[in-house]
Amino acid sequence: MAIPESQLTRWSNHGAQDAPKRTHETIRRVLDGCQWPTGVTYDFYLQGSYRNDTNIRGNSDVDVVLQLTSSFRHETDHLLAYDRNRLTESFQPASYGWNDFRRDALKALKAGFAKIHVSQGNKTVKLKADPPRLAADIVVCIDNRKYVNYLTFVAGMSFYSLHDKRRIVNYPKGHYVKRPAGTASPIAVPIIPIGHAATVPRAANIWPIG
Repeated sequence: MAIPESQLTRWSNHGAQDAPKRTHETIRRVLDGCQWPTGVTYDFYLQGSYRNDTNIRGNSDVDVVLQLTSSFRHETDHLLAYDRNRLTESFQPASYGWNDFRRDALKALKAGFAKIHVSQGNKTVKLKADPPRLAADIVVCIDNRKYVNYLTFVAGMSFYSLHDKRRIVNYPKGHYVKRPAGTASPIAVPIIPIGHAATVPRAANIWPIG
Protein backbone atom coordinates (compact mmCIF):
# COMPACT_ATOMS: atom_id res chain seq x y z
CA MET A 1 0.00 0.00 0.00
CA ALA A 2 1.37 3.42 -0.95
CA ILE A 3 2.28 5.75 1.90
CA PRO A 4 0.20 8.96 1.79
CA GLU A 5 2.12 12.06 0.80
CA SER A 6 0.90 13.80 3.96
CA GLN A 7 2.61 11.13 6.08
CA LEU A 8 5.85 11.49 4.14
CA THR A 9 5.70 15.24 4.73
CA ARG A 10 5.23 14.74 8.46
CA TRP A 11 8.22 12.42 8.61
CA SER A 12 10.40 14.85 6.70
CA ASN A 13 9.33 17.71 8.96
CA HIS A 14 10.14 15.86 12.16
CA GLY A 15 13.87 16.51 11.87
CA ALA A 16 13.23 20.17 11.08
CA GLN A 17 11.48 20.54 14.44
CA ASP A 18 14.25 18.94 16.52
CA ALA A 19 16.77 21.77 16.13
CA PRO A 20 14.47 24.60 17.27
CA LYS A 21 13.28 22.59 20.25
CA ARG A 22 16.89 21.88 21.24
CA THR A 23 17.67 25.58 20.82
CA HIS A 24 14.71 26.48 23.02
CA GLU A 25 15.83 24.03 25.72
CA THR A 26 19.43 25.27 25.57
CA ILE A 27 18.31 28.85 26.17
CA ARG A 28 15.94 27.70 28.92
CA ARG A 29 18.78 25.95 30.77
CA VAL A 30 20.84 29.15 30.69
CA LEU A 31 17.93 31.24 32.00
CA ASP A 32 16.98 28.71 34.68
CA GLY A 33 20.58 28.69 35.86
CA CYS A 34 20.56 32.44 36.43
CA GLN A 35 20.34 33.84 39.97
CA TRP A 36 17.18 35.92 39.58
CA PRO A 37 16.10 38.27 42.37
CA THR A 38 13.88 36.69 45.02
CA GLY A 39 10.28 36.43 43.92
CA VAL A 40 10.91 36.83 40.19
CA THR A 41 9.05 34.31 38.03
CA TYR A 42 8.80 34.02 34.27
CA ASP A 43 7.47 31.93 31.43
CA PHE A 44 9.60 30.90 28.44
CA TYR A 45 8.05 29.42 25.32
CA LEU A 46 8.37 28.97 21.58
CA GLN A 47 6.51 31.29 19.28
CA GLY A 48 5.80 31.42 15.54
CA SER A 49 6.07 28.62 13.00
CA TYR A 50 8.17 26.33 15.19
CA ARG A 51 5.61 26.37 17.99
CA ASN A 52 2.89 25.49 15.49
CA ASP A 53 5.05 22.85 13.77
CA THR A 54 4.61 24.65 10.44
CA ASN A 55 8.26 25.37 9.69
CA ILE A 56 9.59 22.78 7.25
CA ARG A 57 13.11 24.11 6.71
CA GLY A 58 14.43 23.90 10.25
CA ASN A 59 17.11 26.52 9.64
CA SER A 60 15.36 29.87 10.21
CA ASP A 61 15.57 31.94 13.37
CA VAL A 62 13.73 30.55 16.39
CA ASP A 63 11.22 32.98 17.90
CA VAL A 64 10.92 32.63 21.67
CA VAL A 65 9.17 34.67 24.34
CA LEU A 66 10.61 35.37 27.79
CA GLN A 67 7.71 36.74 29.82
CA LEU A 68 7.92 38.19 33.32
CA THR A 69 4.98 36.83 35.33
CA SER A 70 5.68 38.08 38.87
CA SER A 71 4.70 41.63 37.86
CA PHE A 72 2.27 42.90 35.26
CA ARG A 73 1.11 45.95 33.39
CA HIS A 74 -2.60 46.71 33.51
CA GLU A 75 -5.05 48.55 31.28
CA THR A 76 -8.15 49.95 32.96
CA ASP A 77 -8.91 53.11 30.95
CA HIS A 78 -12.16 51.77 29.51
CA LEU A 79 -13.58 50.56 32.85
CA LEU A 80 -16.27 52.29 34.82
CA ALA A 81 -14.80 54.62 37.40
CA TYR A 82 -16.02 52.41 40.26
CA ASP A 83 -14.23 49.29 38.95
CA ARG A 84 -11.13 51.28 38.05
CA ASN A 85 -10.88 52.71 41.55
CA ARG A 86 -11.36 49.27 43.14
CA LEU A 87 -8.53 47.86 41.05
CA THR A 88 -6.26 50.81 41.74
CA GLU A 89 -6.76 50.38 45.47
CA SER A 90 -5.90 46.66 45.26
CA PHE A 91 -2.60 47.18 43.37
CA GLN A 92 0.83 47.97 44.72
CA PRO A 93 3.73 49.34 42.64
CA ALA A 94 6.14 46.55 41.71
CA SER A 95 9.73 46.81 42.82
CA TYR A 96 10.91 44.80 39.78
CA GLY A 97 9.58 45.65 36.34
CA TRP A 98 10.19 45.23 32.64
CA ASN A 99 13.38 47.33 32.49
CA ASP A 100 14.91 45.31 35.33
CA PHE A 101 13.89 42.05 33.68
CA ARG A 102 15.29 43.03 30.29
CA ARG A 103 18.59 44.07 31.89
CA ASP A 104 18.94 40.85 33.88
CA ALA A 105 17.88 38.66 30.95
CA LEU A 106 20.51 40.24 28.71
CA LYS A 107 23.11 39.74 31.44
CA ALA A 108 22.15 36.09 31.89
CA LEU A 109 22.30 35.37 28.16
CA LYS A 110 25.71 37.02 27.78
CA ALA A 111 26.98 34.98 30.74
CA GLY A 112 25.60 31.73 29.32
CA PHE A 113 26.69 32.22 25.72
CA ALA A 114 29.69 33.93 24.16
CA LYS A 115 29.15 37.70 24.38
CA ILE A 116 29.72 38.07 20.65
CA HIS A 117 26.65 35.90 20.08
CA VAL A 118 24.26 38.10 22.10
CA SER A 119 23.09 41.60 21.16
CA GLN A 120 20.15 43.87 21.91
CA GLY A 121 17.90 44.64 18.95
CA ASN A 122 15.08 47.14 18.76
CA LYS A 123 12.38 44.68 19.81
CA THR A 124 14.23 41.47 20.66
CA VAL A 125 17.47 40.13 22.07
CA LYS A 126 19.40 38.57 19.19
CA LEU A 127 21.20 35.28 19.74
CA LYS A 128 23.47 34.30 16.86
CA ALA A 129 23.60 30.73 15.61
CA ASP A 130 26.32 28.44 16.92
CA PRO A 131 25.69 25.07 15.20
CA PRO A 132 23.92 22.92 16.04
CA ARG A 133 22.11 25.67 17.95
CA LEU A 134 20.01 27.91 15.71
CA ALA A 135 19.82 31.69 15.85
CA ALA A 136 17.03 33.03 18.06
CA ASP A 137 15.00 36.20 18.47
CA ILE A 138 14.07 36.52 22.14
CA VAL A 139 11.14 38.80 23.03
CA VAL A 140 11.61 39.99 26.61
CA CYS A 141 8.23 41.11 27.88
CA ILE A 142 5.91 41.37 30.87
CA ASP A 143 2.41 40.12 31.64
CA ASN A 144 -0.24 42.52 30.33
CA ARG A 145 -3.79 42.56 31.70
CA LYS A 146 -6.55 44.35 29.80
CA TYR A 147 -9.39 44.46 32.28
CA VAL A 148 -12.95 44.18 31.02
CA ASN A 149 -14.35 44.43 34.56
CA TYR A 150 -13.09 44.12 38.12
CA LEU A 151 -12.68 40.34 37.99
CA THR A 152 -12.00 39.61 34.32
CA PHE A 153 -9.09 40.52 32.07
CA VAL A 154 -7.64 39.55 28.72
CA ALA A 155 -4.19 38.03 29.30
CA GLY A 156 -1.39 39.17 27.01
CA MET A 157 2.13 40.52 27.10
CA SER A 158 3.77 43.88 26.44
CA PHE A 159 7.19 45.40 25.93
CA TYR A 160 8.78 48.53 24.50
CA SER A 161 10.68 49.00 21.27
CA LEU A 162 13.96 50.65 22.22
CA HIS A 163 14.33 53.07 19.30
CA ASP A 164 11.05 54.96 19.64
CA LYS A 165 9.98 53.89 23.16
CA ARG A 166 6.73 52.54 21.71
CA ARG A 167 4.75 50.10 23.82
CA ILE A 168 3.76 46.93 21.99
CA VAL A 169 0.97 44.67 23.25
CA ASN A 170 0.41 41.18 21.90
CA TYR A 171 -1.52 38.04 22.75
CA PRO A 172 0.83 35.17 21.82
CA LYS A 173 -1.22 32.57 23.68
CA GLY A 174 -4.49 33.78 22.24
CA HIS A 175 -7.79 35.02 23.63
CA TYR A 176 -11.36 34.69 22.53
CA VAL A 177 -14.81 36.19 23.07
CA LYS A 178 -17.76 34.30 24.48
CA ARG A 179 -21.42 35.23 24.22
CA PRO A 180 -23.23 34.19 27.43
CA ALA A 181 -26.57 32.49 26.98
CA GLY A 182 -29.47 34.92 26.87
CA THR A 183 -27.36 38.01 26.16
CA ALA A 184 -26.96 40.04 23.02
CA SER A 185 -23.36 41.20 23.38
CA PRO A 186 -20.18 39.12 23.70
CA ILE A 187 -17.78 39.62 26.59
CA ALA A 188 -14.03 39.11 26.47
CA VAL A 189 -12.88 35.95 28.21
CA PRO A 190 -9.15 35.51 28.83
CA ILE A 191 -7.15 32.36 28.25
CA ILE A 192 -5.14 32.42 31.45
CA PRO A 193 -1.88 30.42 31.60
CA ILE A 194 -1.95 27.62 34.18
CA GLY A 195 -1.12 28.94 37.63
CA HIS A 196 -2.38 32.47 36.93
CA ALA A 197 -5.47 33.71 38.78
CA ALA A 198 -7.60 36.39 37.18
CA THR A 199 -9.28 37.27 40.45
CA VAL A 200 -6.19 37.69 42.61
CA PRO A 201 -4.16 40.71 41.43
CA ARG A 202 -0.39 40.57 41.79
CA ALA A 203 1.65 43.71 42.24
CA ALA A 204 0.92 46.10 39.42
CA ASN A 205 3.97 47.04 37.41
CA ILE A 206 4.91 50.69 37.14
CA TRP A 207 8.23 51.43 35.46
CA PRO A 208 10.01 54.24 33.62
CA ILE A 209 10.82 53.73 29.94
CA GLY A 210 14.53 53.41 29.28
